[in-house]
Amino acid sequence: MQTIELIGSHDGGDHYNADIITEILSQDVTSLAYGSEFVGRPNTRIYLGAKEVVKLRSELSFNKAKAVRWINASLQKERELGVHHPHKTWFLIDTSAGGDAAHAVIIGNICPRLQPIHALFETRPESAATRSQYLRILHAVFAGYLHLAKRAQLKLDEGLSNFGVDAEGKVFYLDDEYYAWDNFVSFSIMLGVYIRTYAWLDRDFIEQMGRDLANLIDAVFEDTHCNVIVAEQLRSLFMPSEEKTQLVRQLIDTLLLFTKESAAKHRKKPAASGRGTSRYFALLADIHANYPALERVLGYLEAENIQDGIILGDIVGYGPDPAECIERLQDCSLNIIKGNHDHAAAINKAETGFSQTAKAVIKWTAERLSEEHKDWLKYLPAVLENDEWLAVHGAPIDPTFFYGYVYSMTAEDNLDHLQHKNRALCFHGHSHMPGIFARDRRRADHHVSDEVIDLGAYKHALVCPGSVGQPRNGNRGAQFAIYDREKKVLNYIALPYEVDGVVQRMRDFELPEPLWQRLLTGT
Repeated sequence: MQTIELIGSHDGGDHYNADIITEILSQDVTSLAYGSEFVGRPNTRIYLGAKEVVKLRSELSFNKAKAVRWINASLQKERELGVHHPHKTWFLIDTSAGGDAAHAVIIGNICPRLQPIHALFETRPESAATRSQYLRILHAVFAGYLHLAKRAQLKLDEGLSNFGVDAEGKVFYLDDEYYAWDNFVSFSIMLGVYIRTYAWLDRDFIEQMGRDLANLIDAVFEDTHCNVIVAEQLRSLFMPSEEKTQLVRQLIDTLLLFTKESAAKHRKKPAASGRGTSRYFALLADIHANYPALERVLGYLEAENIQDGIILGDIVGYGPDPAECIERLQDCSLNIIKGNHDHAAAINKAETGFSQTAKAVIKWTAERLSEEHKDWLKYLPAVLENDEWLAVHGAPIDPTFFYGYVYSMTAEDNLDHLQHKNRALCFHGHSHMPGIFARDRRRADHHVSDEVIDLGAYKHALVCPGSVGQPRNGNRGAQFAIYDREKKVLNYIALPYEVDGVVQRMRDFELPEPLWQRLLTGT
């Protein structure tokens, strides 16, 4: 004896009955295979009607009571997320004789038969109208995916086989599963899969798709740095041909162009190129709103006529002088990238990766910055590189560029990354610890924290100049480094400055005691 019990639909309506489901289940099971219309797990069974699709989740084995609870929980979650067709209806099939409560039932769902997007895209769009249709469909896929990520910190399965379009052009999610949001990693990989899969893709389509995607990412996350994360993830993808490689590069360029155009609107002067050729190259990091320390270092550079270099992020945070440091650096000749504290203060959010102390000061900082100050921080680049070096705030293997740390446990992976990118040097901050992790030509790795280091002895090196405004190696001075490009020698410098005055202002502002105590000890 077999009975079908409908549990509920997304919109609460009665769209199907047991007779419809029984009729569809009388058909042959549909094969699931890569490249076919329906793709799915081997233990999922699909049955097709003229207008509906029935999916049986045969991998789930519950008794009736547990099955009902499972379905109701899934239905509630799906209603909250709102990415499925409103007519999608869950049901269970009870095959027990005599109502055996311990007998396993079959869980399934039924929904309208939608056209899977991966199958639609197998047809080359010959007309402008069809190309526009494909772009609208991708916009809908991206919008649903990104809004869910922002709202619920969940991601959909990115494959186009998991999305379907109805007769009106509306796009819905077909899969039943959600996954933890991974900060665009899987999304970027899937963009590469799209490019590898569809032979008809060309540069014009990629440019239009990229511009729409860049605007969408910025609108959803209110953060152009997200476009940088996607672009940098795309750089590492394998492509089977030069033609496909060029399409990926087109997408990267389009995403980064949007970011550059946005940044240009908020920049007082043109950005430094990052490609200076002078002999001496200054490395500063982690100023942390300590204006006297910053002024001491900049005064030294001016006296030594060193105008080339880079500031490796975290201009604000922790310290009492965020606006003063920003305004001082707006007229600086050095390249500047942003750190995690800069980013959090600019968007006034410190949801992850920060201690409670850091969160409190970020909130305090954001309240004291003008919108112009925040925009300036927001549109600083997160990464700079040329043929010689790469510069990030955090760690080169971190897709965000400013949350990951370079230290003993991560140095090997980060050096592997440099070797893969064929970059001799990576300048970074974030750790506040002056020194280098380096790999020599025999592939032996080293950690060196001498005051003078010969970088010519190493094939790859991760270089941290220490912290200008909040040192942590026992030296209270404002720390930075000068790289002699001619001799390939790194010189570490720590200059004394008026620490007590900074501490007193931090106390006056009632900033957390551990932060000003740290300045007194340099730890």
